[in-house]
Amino acid sequence: MADSLVLTGVKDVKKHTGTEMLLTRPKRGGDTHSLKEWWKVGPNKCYVMCTVFDVTTANGTVKLVLDSNAGTNLRIDHDGSFNFDFYGINEVRRGALFTSTYELIEHYVFPIISGGKVMTVTPAGGASRPNATPTDTSIGTVTISGQTAPADSTIESYSVAVSGNATSLTYAWSVSGSGAASGGSTGSTFSVAYTGTTDASTVTCVVTSGDGTATDSPATGTLSIAIPTA
Repeated sequence: MADSLVLTGVKDVKKHTGTEMLLTRPKRGGDTHSLKEWWKVGPNKCYVMCTVFDVTTANGTVKLVLDSNAGTNLRIDHDGSFNFDFYGINEVRRGALFTSTYELIEHYVFPIISGGKVMTVTPAGGASRPNATPTDTSIGTVTISGQTAPADSTIESYSVAVSGNATSLTYAWSVSGSGAASGGSTGSTFSVAYTGTTDASTVTCVVTSGDGTATDSPATGTLSIAIPTA
């Protein structure tokens, strides 16, 4: 989504096209908020009277701050991802973007000071814009396919598939009983050599996701193998 509005003075909002930017009023009353000079480093900071907008998307909320006065006039465009463009700027010297708890993300120097374009300053150690919460994924059902009644002295190949949407998958295969691994055991396929014993076997694959959002990692699939026949 996106939003746009025109701020006139310290509190008058016109031509508002969306709902993401919301003018806020201080709890103490009045029309402007009192904030310390965010562009200065060190303890000797004065307070500045500002207009503050809460800017909210599905990712969270930030605060857009402008050192406004009675003569302020500018258009603010928001792209839906906490990035802003400013147009027709009059009587506003500085602005800033804060987290919802007033941690400084970046600040803006407007043409009355910069003498040209709006300058965006990213302070060292500044906070980050809110990001979308990662969507949970899952490995789902682990299904092993391959020969379940192998002949004696044969090598059979098995493959694995998952029903979920997790990514960055790794595999750990094993076999019990009369089967023995023939080759590697960490790929999406696995080879088993069957010898002349009378033991049934079980082929197992443990699947792990490295994407950090899988709710069921690791997940295990098994396939029962009958007693080898001559």
